Amino acid sequence: MFPSKASNFFTFLVTIFSVTRCHADLLNIMPPNFQQAMGLAHEIWHNPQVMEETGQQMIQSFQDATAKLQEDHVGIQTVFSAFNSETLSTIKTAIRGTSSRHNISAQCENDTLIFVEGLALRQTWALRMFDATGKPPSGIMNGDIHWLGKYHQCINVTAEVNVTQIHVDNRTHLEYPFTGQHCNLIYSLAASGGNSSTPAMGNMFGLLQSLVVGMCVPSSCSALDIETVFNATLAEIAYQMNKTGNKTATGVIVQCIEQYTDWDGGAIAVMCVTSLLLLLVVIATAYDVITKQLQLMKIKMMESPHAKMYTSDNGLLQGHRVDEHTPLISDGQHTQETVNVKVRQEHGMAAKILLSFSLYTNGAKILNTTQTAGTLQCIHGVRFLSLSWVILGHTYVFAISIIGNFGDFGALIKRWTFQAIVNATFSVDSFFVMSGLLVTYLTLREMKKNEGKLNWPMYYFHRYWRLTPPYMLLIMVYVPTFKYWASGPLWPAEPDPFCKDNWWTNLLYINNVVNPDKMCLLWSWYLSNDMQFFVISPLIIIPLYRSGILGTVVLLVVMLGSFIATGVISTVNDIGTSLAAQAGANGANGFDLIYIKPWCRIGPYLAGMLFGYLLYKTECKQKLHWSLVLVGWAVAAISALAVLYGLYDQFQGYPLSNGVAAFYNTVSRTVWGLALGWVIYACCTGSGGFVNTILSWEGFVPLSRLSYCAYLVHPIIMMLFYLSTETVLFFSDLMVVYLFLANLVAAYGAAFLVSLVFEAPMLGMEKAIFRRGK
Repeated sequence: MFPSKASNFFTFLVTIFSVTRCHADLLNIMPPNFQQAMGLAHEIWHNPQVMEETGQQMIQSFQDATAKLQEDHVGIQTVFSAFNSETLSTIKTAIRGTSSRHNISAQCENDTLIFVEGLALRQTWALRMFDATGKPPSGIMNGDIHWLGKYHQCINVTAEVNVTQIHVDNRTHLEYPFTGQHCNLIYSLAASGGNSSTPAMGNMFGLLQSLVVGMCVPSSCSALDIETVFNATLAEIAYQMNKTGNKTATGVIVQCIEQYTDWDGGAIAVMCVTSLLLLLVVIATAYDVITKQLQLMKIKMMESPHAKMYTSDNGLLQGHRVDEHTPLISDGQHTQETVNVKVRQEHGMAAKILLSFSLYTNGAKILNTTQTAGTLQCIHGVRFLSLSWVILGHTYVFAISIIGNFGDFGALIKRWTFQAIVNATFSVDSFFVMSGLLVTYLTLREMKKNEGKLNWPMYYFHRYWRLTPPYMLLIMVYVPTFKYWASGPLWPAEPDPFCKDNWWTNLLYINNVVNPDKMCLLWSWYLSNDMQFFVISPLIIIPLYRSGILGTVVLLVVMLGSFIATGVISTVNDIGTSLAAQAGANGANGFDLIYIKPWCRIGPYLAGMLFGYLLYKTECKQKLHWSLVLVGWAVAAISALAVLYGLYDQFQGYPLSNGVAAFYNTVSRTVWGLALGWVIYACCTGSGGFVNTILSWEGFVPLSRLSYCAYLVHPIIMMLFYLSTETVLFFSDLMVVYLFLANLVAAYGAAFLVSLVFEAPMLGMEKAIFRRGK
């Protein structure tokens, strides 16, 4: 007697193998015909005009070969004898019986009978539907449990039925009653039962422990029809095998992939708004180019060729910086930008706001590699490399449910080189460090300049305005329109259904603490944490400005509170050390309890604030003794390597105790923050050596400016690719490198467009309205 879950799974496999056994026999007729097809491939490639004719010939050849091999090949008789009149009658009776008992729609019942009869008559369209259904492959024990079938082959099938006109002229004609529809049969292998999640994130992560079989069924059948029939059939088989218990449903869930052709009202509204925005960008760009060129001609006429058109002696172009508060460069020493400043001085507020949408100006700002005095140049390299690390980790994570060789990961995670991938979550802590460092350093400099005063409302408004418009505009475009972008066997009906009801938590940056289990844009938890840290930062910055000792005490008290909270939560709930192993006791979720909570993640931000204060006090000019520099680099390197590779033995079969795991969860991210903080501090004070040379490369400057938008869009790009694929992926080192580079380039390419249209105009509007930069 099988246990309940194992019995159901075994029954499910038996059913799938039984249904597809005759399909395997049917394929025995195809190799000779494939040889003929390969012989035609060269001609088709070089002469596309014969493609249609060749296609018809191949279909006819297939049918002829089928008929011939049916006569000569003994094995093929098994295939066709499976659909003799007796079997056909049995199948029809079973379908009608299931329909009457379970209220299956009449149209679905009728079309399914037509499909079964088409198989019995060996009609091409029915064979193509059957062929498009997923089959058990090799490698099931290695994790290949997603048998998706052939999605596009299925939906392109149209049934062809000969119908005789009774009481008219008894002529026979063709009718096309239905087309193919792709549905996924999902059977959860987890102990908790079936998985019914339908969003994109649910498909990507929720299907990891589910057997998925793609079925090609008549388009008139609903998911409920298919689910009811299949569960009833499996229950009957299980009952006949076990001869005990009740004939109950076995937990198979069916999801049918909808084909979206007509845009709904929300998508149309989004396209109208986006079109208006793009029109505004075009108008602004044209206006900018025309006015700028005319002004440039005037300047050339009024001034000598060697006039001061390349620099400015009125102070307007001096003293600006590229920093956390000014992500796009301020007016630099550049010919076109000099003209731009003079032109804007002659325009009113409306014209300045219009010019904020100019592709010409915004593109020049984003791509400019100029770094003014006072800029922490190494930050650009750290920011780009950190986001690259994020994208590398997500290249694995977002594909985890559609990998056909998941069993190989057991050996993969045992490699010491893979520890940097397992612990890629520390890349997010790098952003917390940079954010805390820049906020502290720049705010303290501003307070010193203004004798301790600061416009605190503008302090908060600028941060909110800096992050929110591109964030909300992206949600506006992504959520209503994503389902129209592509199609495939895993394509979701809604990319993120929680956004409809919980978008306001994103707007207020509280989605990591309010309804975190229904988060809109799962990766946006980082933005909420960063904003929450920024909101409370003055509680530490003001004491630091008044007294270094007082501010440091406040900072350390907050850090100690974070340590206590993280340690207690981790210990009580028995939370593991890695994100993949953070399923704690009693179903506790480490992601919700620790990973996204601000009181557990503030440590690296505080470490950044500490080093930001040191840079402010030393004005980036402190020269340490070479021995102290050596010790600092050694401690930072050893600490960072211990954090990343210290868990190696755990993946070799030596798990950590609850207490040790809690200690690691408590201090590891802060230790990483302190190590990275030293790297930035050393580079900014002249002790960085070749590390500073690499991180301060001017090529990182535009990439750094695009990092925010790249973080927003890169998961969407990955979902677009992974969820539209028609087959599972088989990961290897080379495959991952290829996908990572593709994801990286695509993310930054998309980020450039989003920044041009969404981010840069909003920053330009703020500058025009509040005259920031003067």
